[in-house]
Amino acid sequence: MQGAYSGILSRSWRRIRAGFHAEVAWRTSRWGRLGVGAGLEAVWPGSRFEGTVWHLAPEKDADVYLGGVGLTLYPTAVWSGPPLVGPYPDGTKYLVYPALTPLPLLAEVQGVDPLGTLLGRTRAQVLEALAEERTTGRLAVDLGISAASVSQHTAALRGAGLVATRREGKAAWHECTALGVELLRTGR
Repeated sequence: MQGAYSGILSRSWRRIRAGFHAEVAWRTSRWGRLGVGAGLEAVWPGSRFEGTVWHLAPEKDADVYLGGVGLTLYPTAVWSGPPLVGPYPDGTKYLVYPALTPLPLLAEVQGVDPLGTLLGRTRAQVLEALAEERTTGRLAVDLGISAASVSQHTAALRGAGLVATRREGKAAWHECTALGVELLRTGR
């Protein structure tokens, strides 16, 4: 397994993971604003949500009956077909759907870093790392910078509406806002 990772995924893993977290953050924000129905309809254009039924392909009678059970979202970069829905033993359901960042990923442009140019290299790295929620301390370790530096960068990003911060005890947790996710999605 390690050989497959090293040979196939290791060079692109950071971009794949960032794309996954950006997708989840963007969808979560969108669903929070628009509701579950509009969120599901956006997953598969042409589908429609009525009551507790998601009509994937009305002409083919492909309906998903949600009935108020939980739904776990699994965006994937390797599936481009219609969403796949299945049951868990506890009665909840899962949804596998094509992510906004499908494979193959766009090739990285060598020597060009638009976000680094706009925000500064370290601040762009902080924003990118926050596609996944992290504490100030975790960011400092992951990026190899001081906690004070992380605090300065997150404050600037928060001021620009790109990052949200919440306190939990003594820890400050940071993550991208929908605007930050959109900037990551279009700026890389």
